[in-house]
Amino acid sequence: MRASGRAWRCAAALVAAGMLAAAAASAQAPRQLAAPPPPDPGPEGLPDFNGVWAVEYIPNVEQRIGRPVPYTDFGREAWEKRIMGNDPTGYCQPSGPSRVFHTPFPVQIIQTENQVSFLFEMLHMYHRVFTDGRDHPNPVDKTWWGHSIGRYEGDSLIVDTVGLNDRTWLYTSGVQHSDELRLTQVFEKTGPDTIRYTVTYDDPVFFAEPWSVTSEFTRSQYDLLEFICTENNRDVAHFITE
Repeated sequence: MRASGRAWRCAAALVAAGMLAAAAASAQAPRQLAAPPPPDPGPEGLPDFNGVWAVEYIPNVEQRIGRPVPYTDFGREAWEKRIMGNDPTGYCQPSGPSRVFHTPFPVQIIQTENQVSFLFEMLHMYHRVFTDGRDHPNPVDKTWWGHSIGRYEGDSLIVDTVGLNDRTWLYTSGVQHSDELRLTQVFEKTGPDTIRYTVTYDDPVFFAEPWSVTSEFTRSQYDLLEFICTENNRDVAHFITE
């Protein structure tokens, strides 16, 4: 029995050593990320937005625009009382159709004649913009992503979104909004591998005037990765609040 026990311990030690060696080798050799698939050509006569795009991360929008957000008194009070641990994305809830373009995660655009679809790496989400000439439904349901319609002007796709609920944050710093928010997003093709993105926020409850943020997209060298947000996140309570 003693010899058998020694043999078992030796085998276990060899297995453990092998696992450590494999882990060390894995740490030394970075994983090669897959390149995105070649984008399909866009509809003839329209600016071509197809492909995977890296977006700019903007956690603190006031630093980006160089001035305070133009809050109403109500909006300013909500901002001052915000609790960072209440960030909806910390609970695996959707980011909404504007914040998702100011995260560290890429987006794939799939453009057809009557629709533009956005596939987001963040939280494995998607959003559709209808470009077939339809109008918003009346009444429109209040949802996380709202209802979006788009039109083309020159090298730009202009997207109008209404019907948003009030449960998302516009930025990681805690900028909130009401369900009267209207988004205008302009995607301007500025080169084969670049897009200028401008979003305008119009919400009379939270903002004293419409205000805009501009950022740049560049064509990504890598494909989207799977990003699954699981429930029961136990670290939300430790989010920094200031």
